[in-house]
Amino acid sequence: MYRWLIPLVLVSSTAFCQKVVEGKVVDKETGSPVPFASIGIVGTSKGTSSNLNGQFSLLVEEPFSIKISCVGYESRVITSLEDLNLIQLNPASIELNEIIVYRKLIDPARIVRRAFANVTNNYNTQPFLQNFFYRHYCKDDSEYGRLIEASVDVWKHRGYKSTQRMAGEKEEIRVTQLRRSLDNTIAAQGHEPIAISNILQADVVGYQLQEKGKQLSFYNTVSNLRADFDRYSFSYDATTVYDGQEVFLIAYTSRKDSILTTSGYIDLPVISGTLYITTDRYAIVKTEEIKSEGPNVIRTSAYYRKTGDKYYPYHFIREGENHASDKSVHQYHIELMSTEIKYGIEAKFIGREPGKEELLKIPYDSSYWKTNTILKTTPLEDKIIRDLGGGESLSQQFVRYQQYEWSTADGGQNGEDKFAWFKEHNKGNRMLFLVFWDSQCDLPCIVELEHAKRLQRQFRKDLYVVMLSLENDEVRWKQLLTRYNLFSDGTINYRIGSTTELKRLYKIKETPAFILLTKNGDIHSTENLRPGNFLLENEIRALIEQ
Repeated sequence: MYRWLIPLVLVSSTAFCQKVVEGKVVDKETGSPVPFASIGIVGTSKGTSSNLNGQFSLLVEEPFSIKISCVGYESRVITSLEDLNLIQLNPASIELNEIIVYRKLIDPARIVRRAFANVTNNYNTQPFLQNFFYRHYCKDDSEYGRLIEASVDVWKHRGYKSTQRMAGEKEEIRVTQLRRSLDNTIAAQGHEPIAISNILQADVVGYQLQEKGKQLSFYNTVSNLRADFDRYSFSYDATTVYDGQEVFLIAYTSRKDSILTTSGYIDLPVISGTLYITTDRYAIVKTEEIKSEGPNVIRTSAYYRKTGDKYYPYHFIREGENHASDKSVHQYHIELMSTEIKYGIEAKFIGREPGKEELLKIPYDSSYWKTNTILKTTPLEDKIIRDLGGGESLSQQFVRYQQYEWSTADGGQNGEDKFAWFKEHNKGNRMLFLVFWDSQCDLPCIVELEHAKRLQRQFRKDLYVVMLSLENDEVRWKQLLTRYNLFSDGTINYRIGSTTELKRLYKIKETPAFILLTKNGDIHSTENLRPGNFLLENEIRALIEQ
């Protein structure tokens, strides 16, 4: 009966008897995990959320009272450490629309309109800061390529006083802690370094398109439900409970539409979802949405809990699946979980979503990850971490990531040293195709550079193309990188200068010159190394098979 019971773990202890505790939330009748339950410390704005397997971790200070709530379940309050081991929630009864006669008079569209009209009554319209835990991972086809975790602060100048068209437009964003793996995905160089704005826009209460669109778009990360209200059909599905409040389940679906193109009529995206709206105050407490266009899919969920007399978001989830023309599939999963809310001008800060360079400057604090509330990993996510790092922890992987970025982010300075590190780091991973070139690159040379980029795309899982420039002028080198578009995904650039020792090592007499290194870093002997020669492709395939 208790085979899912997990022991209470006291991960760390700090001043004021603070402890990070772990537990699990399950359905009392079935024993199944209850995912994404709200777990808040009573009398504070601190809390966490259960993961997909119902597990959670939370920094508490004794004595404490913890409230656990979830849509469709009766809430519970826990006051002892022992009771956190296994929290069983009683399922609440659900009234279906077809068996409740008086519910047939409910106008679902009117309920949704009232919910949007009541945003300023149900959500805080004063400035506040919210601390979040961020997790993001991607995979190409069946292979995971990167994982990022971060501590994120968001300062909302006007709270929910008005909806916004995009995240970061009227808020301040900063990252205070970060750890991550290397990015081994196909789009590594084109990837946004962190997707905070993207996941923040899962908040349908705070972000809505401001104007009606000409047509539904698959690529909008902000909800258009309010602006394009007449493009949707609404239905009342059922009534359940959340945190002692009766809740309407209102389903919506976009009306089928298409546009005329030169190839004929093309169906527009299909958008469907469910809004969970309280019957008393018309507060949105949960949203679920699926957006699809052909094989491409985006799934978004948002969860809200009451702190004081206002509702705040406590968990956002967005995951998607994009199919490329070459039949490859890129998938991503992003989560943002609230850990605390702070008020007052002293909590205000100025900042924007950081880029790669800003993220690299964040000092790594190993103790943070042991002594603070974070989203508990699932067994799948633990496996992703192990697989990405070859058995290394995510903290160890982050050290390697920082070294990797030092080596590849700016190859214009200390290029020879950075290439030496990259070559050693890469041993046993992928082949290296070295391209020696300089500012005298003429048209035939430029053609070969284009063929080299094609090889990178063709053999991206087994090959890195490394452009080694003999140019002495760094400014000139950067201009040439832009002119020849040498920033393509997977292509790495170093400026090693004309006096480099590598010329002697690889016996380079003129440019362009090409060297193929095996996964072990050894020179592969072949006479057909020009990237435009199809015989080189055969050599690469043979090495891959070996």
